[in-house]
Amino acid sequence: MEFDKERIMKASRAIFFICLCLSLISCNFFGGKENAGGEEPGYTAQIVWDSGLITNDSLSTTLDGDNVYFYERPQEPGYDEVNNYFLTKVDAKTGGLVWRGSVFQDDTGYQTFLFHDIIFCPPVVTDTYVYVFLLDNIICRFDKETGELNAVAEIDIENRGLEMEWNVTAYRRYLYFGLSRGTEYRYFVRLDVDMIENDPNLEKSQSLTPEILWELDKVYATAKPVVHNNIVYTSTFSIRGEEPVEIAGFDVDTGQMVFHTIFGGFEADGEENELLRDRGAYIGTCPILIHDDILYHLSWSISAWDIKTGELLYRHVFTDDIPNEKRYNANGIVQAAYYNGKIFYVTTASYFNYNGSRNTHCIDAATGKLVWNDIAEYSYSLEMYPIIAHGLLYVPESIGLRVYDAETGRLVGVDKSFFGSDANRNVLYGDYLICMRIDDYGDPKLVAVYVGK
Repeated sequence: MEFDKERIMKASRAIFFICLCLSLISCNFFGGKENAGGEEPGYTAQIVWDSGLITNDSLSTTLDGDNVYFYERPQEPGYDEVNNYFLTKVDAKTGGLVWRGSVFQDDTGYQTFLFHDIIFCPPVVTDTYVYVFLLDNIICRFDKETGELNAVAEIDIENRGLEMEWNVTAYRRYLYFGLSRGTEYRYFVRLDVDMIENDPNLEKSQSLTPEILWELDKVYATAKPVVHNNIVYTSTFSIRGEEPVEIAGFDVDTGQMVFHTIFGGFEADGEENELLRDRGAYIGTCPILIHDDILYHLSWSISAWDIKTGELLYRHVFTDDIPNEKRYNANGIVQAAYYNGKIFYVTTASYFNYNGSRNTHCIDAATGKLVWNDIAEYSYSLEMYPIIAHGLLYVPESIGLRVYDAETGRLVGVDKSFFGSDANRNVLYGDYLICMRIDDYGDPKLVAVYVGK
């Protein structure tokens, strides 16, 4: 029988093409990883201490020295009951209770309180006091050593009924935050805390007017302010991405703007290019990371500036380096971590939302391009601080504590018996990862996990 060489060659090429397609389907051609399906390596979390204390808001964990502050819910409330919540301080070494501050009460039900009466802002700790922020514009001041509530103040400008944004930063004697009312007024302000009068009996209401650093037109100052070399930086949010994102820096001593840049929105050519838009800092997020005098802005695009010269080093818009360019979700970046030339962060993308979505990301700080990313099977949206210790990245999700090799994205292991919180301000204290773990009764408890060598 005579062989048809041309047919054999065509068949060989077809077989090769099919095999290539199958290999690309089984792998992630864009550098992402997906550990869905198959057996994942195991990991056993070492619990150092369990405080036994329930948090009503897993977004509140704040580390200061050897202590942790958070909002506690001592008992499980019913929806039709009066709910009590406390500012609580525990020892970071042992998890032991140091003090429990004054009670906050809400007569309208748990959900209303959670979403309307307390800002999703962790307690802000200074040398002497701890500040808690209640909607719409109330500041509560606690004594750092005793937990005593000794002052309450209302913040406003010309009785406009302004609302504080969900991010507040303290530096020296100032609190920095956004202040707005709908589409009428938008400001970035600072409040001199020396203006707050001590009033342990809480007999009088204080109304304080902050200093306006920046009056905005069509965007909101929503990003968490970041202080670097005596300059405080913030960035803006545009609801539809139609307006450019603005980043500004203000000298702490003078209050003057010393850095300003814009990007995104409708590009200079006037075309409504969806990929080139960037909504900026979503409410409650922290898109700004500063390392070695480079300011990184992490959102729908990744941008970097030399803050000494103001030069834009790059702006990288995610297109073909993620599995599905239309499904990249930059919402919910509450904190990023810099490690060995790379930046790590999580977003609110969910395994259930779209095929190909990811919620744990590692990018190259020098280019803004993706190094690796991942999403666990059945993972919900994440809104947390990624923690890196000894070269390992820890992500305590509700479906298990996941541990990655930070450099490569290799999954080191998963403790599927550890039910974490998908929205958590995880903190690193020495070799302790302090985070939330859901107990057998569904209550989130503050615990510490050993992450040493």
